[in-house]
Amino acid sequence: MTCQTRKFERLVSLMEQHTPQEGINMGDIPGFGVYRASATQGRHPTIDAAALFIVGQGRKSCYVGGRVFDYSAGRALAMFYPLAVEVEILEASPAKPFLAAGVVLDLGRSAEVLLRLDRIEGAAAKPASVDPSGVLSIPLEDSLLDPFIRLLESFSDPRDAAMLGESIVDEIYYRLLSGERGAELRYLLQQRGQIQQISRAVEHIHQNVDKPVSVDELAEIVHMSRPTFYENFRSVMHISPLQYAKSVKLDRAHALIREGKKANEAGYLVGYNSPSQFSREYKRHFGYAPSATQVALG
Repeated sequence: MTCQTRKFERLVSLMEQHTPQEGINMGDIPGFGVYRASATQGRHPTIDAAALFIVGQGRKSCYVGGRVFDYSAGRALAMFYPLAVEVEILEASPAKPFLAAGVVLDLGRSAEVLLRLDRIEGAAAKPASVDPSGVLSIPLEDSLLDPFIRLLESFSDPRDAAMLGESIVDEIYYRLLSGERGAELRYLLQQRGQIQQISRAVEHIHQNVDKPVSVDELAEIVHMSRPTFYENFRSVMHISPLQYAKSVKLDRAHALIREGKKANEAGYLVGYNSPSQFSREYKRHFGYAPSATQVALG
């Protein structure tokens, strides 16, 4: 048995240990969680946070702007902004559930690590090719595997989490920015002015999910003309501003229903005053009515 194989078996064992519940399991390290799914899931829309995910077991696909990103055992997937995506779990069962761990990526923290790297090595030159999608799928090398194992070992120990968690997360940022696609990522972060502006608009949408939003309002917030903002938002997020806002509202409503809210109440809490409009748009988005979500939950 190779050292890499032993490490990977340790990773999967820790993921199994820290996922007593289906879905996301959170511990004592802010922004770090472990995910379990014991059954396959059909393709469905969701809003994925800006995060770095690693997969220990199973297989998942992520669909972004007409592209498909592999998300399977032994791979890492990074998203540098919250994206409206479609996901599909292709390999999962009670005996071998889909297992993944993720660290939320903060643009400001990424920039801090980048500045420290630049002071040591100088600014990264523009690479031969740059993927502007903000999504990256790479093999899970030891440089990322090792700190994720240490995070999982600290997952449910408040003392270890408090003393070690933040430094391990910083190491993960460093490994990501200095790894196989590091030069490309560093270049994108150096060109981050547009991304930061779009991030402010995205944050406004998430913080005001119960209120109506307009393209003019968002453009004003980020100090862009309406046409420039619309074009830049689509370039970064792969979806129009209003489509993204609607996806955020419906995704939040779906979560509220799963938490036990009635469908009409969930719709109202995300800004829908018309139950029929909410039901119609929810069904168009998810493929089934809000009532079906309630029935499935019993």
